[in-house]
Amino acid sequence: MDIRRLEGSFGAQVRGADIASGLDDDALVELSAALYRHRVLCIRDQHLSKEQYLAFGRRWGAPIPHVLDHMRMPGFPELLVVGNTEEKDKDVKIRNGAALWHTDQSYEKVPASATMLLSIKAPREGGETQFCDMAAAYASLDDDVKQTVRGLDVGHKYGRGKLRDDDLAVNPIVNDKQDARVPVTYHPLVMCHPVIGTPALYALGHGAHAVKGMREEDAGALLDSLKTHALSEQHIYRHRYEVGDLVIWDTLQTMHRATPIDLVRSEDNARLLWRISVRGRPDFLR
Repeated sequence: MDIRRLEGSFGAQVRGADIASGLDDDALVELSAALYRHRVLCIRDQHLSKEQYLAFGRRWGAPIPHVLDHMRMPGFPELLVVGNTEEKDKDVKIRNGAALWHTDQSYEKVPASATMLLSIKAPREGGETQFCDMAAAYASLDDDVKQTVRGLDVGHKYGRGKLRDDDLAVNPIVNDKQDARVPVTYHPLVMCHPVIGTPALYALGHGAHAVKGMREEDAGALLDSLKTHALSEQHIYRHRYEVGDLVIWDTLQTMHRATPIDLVRSEDNARLLWRISVRGRPDFLR
């Protein structure tokens, strides 16, 4: 495999990996080391069946059926179909529901450890996924701010949290049953990576709305200040997809959001990706 940094990015590109034929544990360990170092990997030229893709995802952890059950792929509940090509995508809340900064499953007691998207159709323009390097964001804080934020716990709730002016303001929860599945949960504001130990600011996007032991207005001001710092341009990478890209990112060291996209008009603006999120350690690291 050839792994090298993507130009102008903290992420890396991988060529020469044949996931369809199977990767041995040594190759997967090499990929995981690159993922934890670069936060985001784009594995090029992957053309997989749903079964092959899900098998690859399971090597990285336990796949998570999404709380939004109406988004799950028929026959493959661990997969989501993301894009602008399906009947459901006529609803802008579904098509652009991820067009706000967030961290997958941060609202659950055991959050996602990695998420991946496999590009089936890619528009000629637009449709990028934007990533924020939260480890770099923590490292670039002033020492006194680092001291302030260590040991704080942040409350997360799906559908809560302050949006930025350029976030798409939608609440993806569609019924009380879905809402009941995601009560408020708390996670450390500074999370040390469970594999490599690197500290990172955690999940300052959608869902983060409270700090344990802090007044609401003070918590809001702190979270907003840290989010603004994290989303400085030097911490951002925007990935433009090619068909066959398998993009995997470390959700414990990043935030991400989709770029809003119009409903499909032709193959030129068609966006179709298959999504898997997993939790826990990869089986090849045990």
